[in-house]
Amino acid sequence: MSDAPYPPPPPYGQPVPRPPGNGLAVAGLVLGILALLTAPIPLVNFLGLVLALVGAGLGIAGITRGRRVGRRTGMAAWGLGLSAVALVVSTVVGFLTVRYLGDLLDTVDPPDPSASIGEEFETDDGDLRITVTSVGCGSADGADCTFSFDARNTSDRTLYLDNIKVKAVVDGEWVDPSLDGGLTLAPDASATGSGSVWLSGGTLEGLAFDADDASSHSAVVVAVP
Repeated sequence: MSDAPYPPPPPYGQPVPRPPGNGLAVAGLVLGILALLTAPIPLVNFLGLVLALVGAGLGIAGITRGRRVGRRTGMAAWGLGLSAVALVVSTVVGFLTVRYLGDLLDTVDPPDPSASIGEEFETDDGDLRITVTSVGCGSADGADCTFSFDARNTSDRTLYLDNIKVKAVVDGEWVDPSLDGGLTLAPDASATGSGSVWLSGGTLEGLAFDADDASSHSAVVVAVP
């Protein structure tokens, strides 16, 4: 029996190197999903806007790297697409949110006049029809301006006109008029209202009407010559 030693085992082969990763694609997809989830939520949508911008940048970078290393190009493209959609949704929701808050807090500028004295016009998709019949202002500075109008409720709900639904525009600013009592209009009812505006040295430029809030984008402003 031979006492010769066994030959040493052959050396192990070198480990197979891991394929290069594409973390940019993963990050872009995650941010795209988060941006799309937050984009439709008012106020939170501004965070979605930031996430969408970052996600779009990572998605583009992920596509570039994916073409170079051959991995996760499709994932990066999905991240870019979701971020683009979230960017559009965030922008639209942001615009509507700012517009709504402006109407709610009376920070929106009065719209340009779109009706004239003696002209019948409608607000709120036809729910309320108004005709300003007369406007008269005193000759002294700061004197009252008085006005009267006919109102007709063409909706199926009762409308109450007060100094929230009727506003004056004095030197480009909203001013609450003094109405001669509130005006309650049942469905299909008509009535005549009147009021006055204290100018305090300013100039009456218009009277605004809206069935919900006259100091808003949707109000109709009657020009006062």
